[in-house]
Amino acid sequence: MRAASSRGLGLRLVVAFSLIATLCALVIGYYVSQARQQVGADYTALVTDVVRAQQDPAALRMTLDSLIDSQDRIHLEQIHALLWRIPRRIDGIRLQLRRSELAPASYGELVEELAHVESRLPALEAAVDAAAEQGLDERGSEAILALGMEVEEGLAWAYSELNELLHRASAEQRQLMERLALAVAVLLLLLLLAIAAVMRMLFQLHRQRETMRLQSRTDELTALGNRRWLREAAEQAFERRRRHGASLSLMLLDLDHFKRINDAFGHPVGDAVLVAFSRVLERQVRRVDRVARMGGEEFAILVPDSDLAGAEALAERILRATRAMSLPGPAAEHRLTVSIGVVEAGEERSFDRLYSRADELLYRAKAGGRDRAVTGQGQAAPRPAGNTTRTAIDPN
Repeated sequence: MRAASSRGLGLRLVVAFSLIATLCALVIGYYVSQARQQVGADYTALVTDVVRAQQDPAALRMTLDSLIDSQDRIHLEQIHALLWRIPRRIDGIRLQLRRSELAPASYGELVEELAHVESRLPALEAAVDAAAEQGLDERGSEAILALGMEVEEGLAWAYSELNELLHRASAEQRQLMERLALAVAVLLLLLLLAIAAVMRMLFQLHRQRETMRLQSRTDELTALGNRRWLREAAEQAFERRRRHGASLSLMLLDLDHFKRINDAFGHPVGDAVLVAFSRVLERQVRRVDRVARMGGEEFAILVPDSDLAGAEALAERILRATRAMSLPGPAAEHRLTVSIGVVEAGEERSFDRLYSRADELLYRAKAGGRDRAVTGQGQAAPRPAGNTTRTAIDPN
């Protein structure tokens, strides 16, 4: 029973720990997944805008080269479109930088360069407008080219540096998130270890409690149940009897002249005899019967679902087995007998009253010559021919 209880608790603890471990694994997986998505979300939009903005200086350089080579007015219109788009790109990037987690000091110089580029855009736009109105001469072409190259170089450097800064920041943030994920995993692992330690402690406490409970109901010498254990079993049997009308019998057993064994061979041999007799009793009873040592050389057997006849038959088997058992050590030549009082529950409602009646019958068995069983009907189990007399006891 104790082993089954411990196994049941151990299984429940293992299942609980497995569920907690699975939950922790899911939490770690979810955290890592969300962290990676957050890292991407932090910089993807800004990097995308910077990459798109990097096309502006390349387009400006290409348009300027084409304008100088072909002197075509269509290139002036393309420059106008770029001059309209470039400041809006700069404003968008500046806004996203302020919203980002980047330290202002890390991109301050780049923002200043973009501001300088913005300050040169009106002059370039004015030169383009003048060329569109007055025609594109050599002087106008040089002015447009000089201003355009200044804007293109400023934009190209600022966007290139900004792109590198964002990739570096993204990599650092990813490393930080990975370290945080590792820290979370370690913390959850420590939590699991703590939970495992607590569960192990609970299991050990349960086992210790069960051990103490078993020891409080077990005779230390013979490993049989003790008086308390038998009383609890009897209460359950009486409850079953009240509900289902089941039969219930009790027998008390007392080894005859056991003091002589202790006096002649010593208490260690006497203890060995008690243990050997306990094993004899366990071999004779059914699995449902309850064998207990009440103290000293007195034993009891609770016989549920058995009437007086069944209990008498068991008593006879015990008498024969006791006479035939070999005693240990120096007491091997000695022969052991037992006196038994057998009673079936009748009007009794408690173990104490049933026990009292069985004890009276045991006393009568002792007084009647020992090595016999006396029942409530006054019947004594027979002794071997030449050694035994049948004793009749008045049931009253």
